[in-house]
Amino acid sequence: MSTKYPEFVSGVKSLLPILIGVIPFGLISGIAVIQTNIPAAHGIVMSILIFSGAALIVALQLINVGAPTLIVLFSALAVNLRFMIYSASLAPHFKRLSAGWKALLGYLLSDQAYASSITHLNESASSEQSHWHFLGSGLTMWIAWQVSVGIGMFVGASLPTNWLLEFTIPLTFLSLAIPAMKDRPTTIAAFIAGAIAVLARRLPFNAGMVIAALIGIGVGMFIEEWNR
Repeated sequence: MSTKYPEFVSGVKSLLPILIGVIPFGLISGIAVIQTNIPAAHGIVMSILIFSGAALIVALQLINVGAPTLIVLFSALAVNLRFMIYSASLAPHFKRLSAGWKALLGYLLSDQAYASSITHLNESASSEQSHWHFLGSGLTMWIAWQVSVGIGMFVGASLPTNWLLEFTIPLTFLSLAIPAMKDRPTTIAAFIAGAIAVLARRLPFNAGMVIAALIGIGVGMFIEEWNR
């Protein structure tokens, strides 16, 4: 029997627990679109084209203060530089796929889809069909994100003001990081990257996040080599 369907379903299931943080994040983003005075139709197109909560929030903040278009674009791209790191990690698993498959999976790449699939991809015995796992997690994330952003835009104004949803954003990323901290190198790398991200949070264009990720990866690789 083909392993496509089980792999796809496994990817969907791996993403479902993460939605508890994704949906409030999407609601906040949808509300932010309306507060920036962007028409809902334009906001939906913007969300589909960008498909990155962090980049969307940064772009909306800059648009709200009247930043030049090039600054908005550059800042959104800078925030998304982390996806280059993700892509490099995924490339060995997807190198045999067609250009169409790579484009689709590249578009569906997100922090959540990557975190819920990378361990499975590394350990999968059915590597020929493992990309279906990523498709399942990525597509689930895409649907949940677009629906929650849409709800935030259309009914956000009616949500109770005492709903403090902002705390769910860091919780979402913590829920992704903690399960991945399975050994000493990844744990140390995660803590160092987190500390640097906090210390460098005021750097322009959110460069601190990219710097923290690169240093964290370097530290983890160094510790692994040291322990060999």
